[in-house]
Amino acid sequence: MISLEWEAVLSFVLLIASYLCLYAAIHKRTNFARYSMIVLLVASGAPLAVMLILESRREALDANIGLGMAFLLTWLISAIVLVAALITWIVKARKRTS
Repeated sequence: MISLEWEAVLSFVLLIASYLCLYAAIHKRTNFARYSMIVLLVASGAPLAVMLILESRREALDANIGLGMAFLLTWLISAIVLVAALITWIVKARKRTS
């Protein structure tokens, strides 16, 4: 159970870091951008949080496929957001040099 907790904490840290990178990469940091990033972050982390709560209340010792899928979804969303941040940074850097 201890490794599951660390894996969950690291997954949430990765998700938060990827959204911070995307927020840092966008051109106009308005209130709308800030609030939309917060809403997307909460919506992205909610499936994993719900599955972790359900797993902690469960007493069976077998595998939980839903929890694994929630981890994979969180990692996939983190990767997509990081790629979007990298693309935004590359486009921003190319516009500066032109």
